[in-house]
Amino acid sequence: MNLRPFAILLLAASPALASQPGAREFYNEGVSRLGKGELRDAEMSLRKAAGADIESMQPLALYNLGHVRFRQGEETLKGEGSRQQLLDSSTAAVNVAEEAIRNGGSALASDELKEIIAAYMNARAAQKDLRLSRDETSRTLGLVGSALERWRRSVGDFHSALELDSANTDAKANAQTVERKIEELLKFKKQIEQQTEQLSEEREKIKDIKKKLRGKIPKDMQRESDDEEDDDEEEQPKEPKPGEKQQQRLGSDREVSPDMARWLKETMKRRTMSLGTQQEGEGFRPTEEQRRPSQKKGRDW
Repeated sequence: MNLRPFAILLLAASPALASQPGAREFYNEGVSRLGKGELRDAEMSLRKAAGADIESMQPLALYNLGHVRFRQGEETLKGEGSRQQLLDSSTAAVNVAEEAIRNGGSALASDELKEIIAAYMNARAAQKDLRLSRDETSRTLGLVGSALERWRRSVGDFHSALELDSANTDAKANAQTVERKIEELLKFKKQIEQQTEQLSEEREKIKDIKKKLRGKIPKDMQRESDDEEDDDEEEQPKEPKPGEKQQQRLGSDREVSPDMARWLKETMKRRTMSLGTQQEGEGFRPTEEQRRPSQKKGRDW
């Protein structure tokens, strides 16, 4: 669906045009800019020409303004990616989140630390996917909204040109073409809004299951900021202090391996034992201070 061509340059063929050369120049400059694709400058010049009280110029200036604003909408939409890919990726993110929520519920029912850790990490990954999909749908909605605004003004320009010149059949045809474009874009906009609503619902559910899973994980195995985690911002790992070995903390981007999970489980078993026990038993490991030789004051006779 292409628009009928825009109007040509105007010469001083009438007394009104001859008496207002500035308005004619604005109009001609606007048409020239439009032909070069310089839409912003073309809009400014044609608006000045349409504002001039010249009966023979206004319909043409408005007609060309309709062209400018339609093409501005098209340029805006070039910033969006594949529409079908956007819808598919959003649906996939929702499906992954639903699976993570089901797994989280099963892990909570089992009360097994290993399963809880794995479910938490899966939920966290699903939350990230939801956030990325939400950001992309929000960006696309912004582009669509901007394009719709330009196209609605384009329709208004063509209708105004037709009101001033009822013989301008091109203006009528172009208005109808842009209106059909608007209808198509509105259908897509509705699909995105529905996807955005689904993403929002799943984000709330995934945050809830994460909170429940985190409540089952020992505090010393969590990040200090995990309780106040904001999924709207990317988390940056803390830099270790000089000489301090960086430990793997739950909630980092790297997933916990099965060996790591077993180590975490054994660590919790050891922490339940009394470190003050003098006799070494199975699973007991003396602390660094206990292994250090005692230092007595005075001479060792």
